[in-house]
Amino acid sequence: MTRRTRTRNEGPVLVVHPSSDLYGADRMLLESVRQLVDAHGDVVVAVPGPGPLVPLLLAAGARVEQVFSLVLEKRHLEPRNWPALVRDTVAGLRPALRTMRRLRPRAVYVSTEVLPVWPLLSRWAGAHVVVHVHEAELEMPAPIRLGLALPVLPAHRVLVNSECTLACLVEAVPRLAGRSTVVLNGVAGPADPRPARAHLDGQLRIVYVGRLSERKGVHLVVEALRLLEERGVNAVLDLVGDVVPGKEWYEQRLRRAIETAGVSHRVRFRGFHADVWPWLEAADVVVIPPVVTEAFGNTAVEAVLAARPVVVADHTGLREAVGDYSCVAGADTMAPDAAAQLADAFAAVAADWPRFRAASAADAPVARRRHDPRVYGRQVADAVAPPSSGRFGGTVGAEVLRGPGALAEKERTA
Repeated sequence: MTRRTRTRNEGPVLVVHPSSDLYGADRMLLESVRQLVDAHGDVVVAVPGPGPLVPLLLAAGARVEQVFSLVLEKRHLEPRNWPALVRDTVAGLRPALRTMRRLRPRAVYVSTEVLPVWPLLSRWAGAHVVVHVHEAELEMPAPIRLGLALPVLPAHRVLVNSECTLACLVEAVPRLAGRSTVVLNGVAGPADPRPARAHLDGQLRIVYVGRLSERKGVHLVVEALRLLEERGVNAVLDLVGDVVPGKEWYEQRLRRAIETAGVSHRVRFRGFHADVWPWLEAADVVVIPPVVTEAFGNTAVEAVLAARPVVVADHTGLREAVGDYSCVAGADTMAPDAAAQLADAFAAVAADWPRFRAASAADAPVARRRHDPRVYGRQVADAVAPPSSGRFGGTVGAEVLRGPGALAEKERTA
């Protein structure tokens, strides 16, 4: 069978995404779609099912279709699970083929590296292919990282959200270096954030926003809360988010840990909220405590945009996201004494509140400029445009959006 000849400008831009939720990567997808609609007009987004993301995509002017896709997971790459991988690949290939044949897209934007069917299928169909990688799994064995990265190879362009992600991707598949560009996430924050309160009268209000999962380290914050109570620091914790479906066991374990630690009166489960800004505004300090590699730190950036101090895991992409802000207190959440380090960081913020409060107010406008969604969106739209498509063709201005690092400096001075 021969591949048919196609015209570059025919068909819509197809966007493929593995989730219909509204967490960090989903918010980035929404911002990308807004800009793609503005730049390219006809945009179709394929998602696995209904969810809070869907009405926002429709409001952005995109068409939305429900298309089952294989989402590549670590378990798929273990030899004992290869039969399931073959089965799931075949199951995902059929709806993908039907979608491609019906839409005949001129460009395909795959929002993550864990949708392995789409880059190869889109390249075979003659579309311009862009993969946006948001994952950096440095803890995984090299063969698994290779298995996750290989499906990206058919892409014409690869966008990554941080130097950490780029390093992880290129270490696995060096050939991807020449077509990969770091584009910092665009995060829309309040234009005029309300300053943190002048005095910490009463309780220190700690807020966690995100998934409730073991890898996110929420249990460490619970233990840190117990340690703060022992030190006489009066603190409360709001957990804004829910568990991944199928992993309700973690919430049950977390609730038991809260009871065992004797801090039930200090922890409040607030559930998922699409609008996180009221919760950030109500906080004195925001905590981001993952115990594994994070490619970037959207929630950390949101906290800085909200003009709030941040206690953050001092490693990988999180360090890159907030490393040069003065409102940040770090803790090594991979260390054996991680909970104690978190407690120390909270206590440091409380003890030096005037400095952290002033730093938060000064850092917010810097973060607004660095993570301007309009700049981010233009770069994504430019990358998605086929080279011959006119106004939006060309290369991404990576040097404008890169974070600090030797690779960025090399590109700026080339």
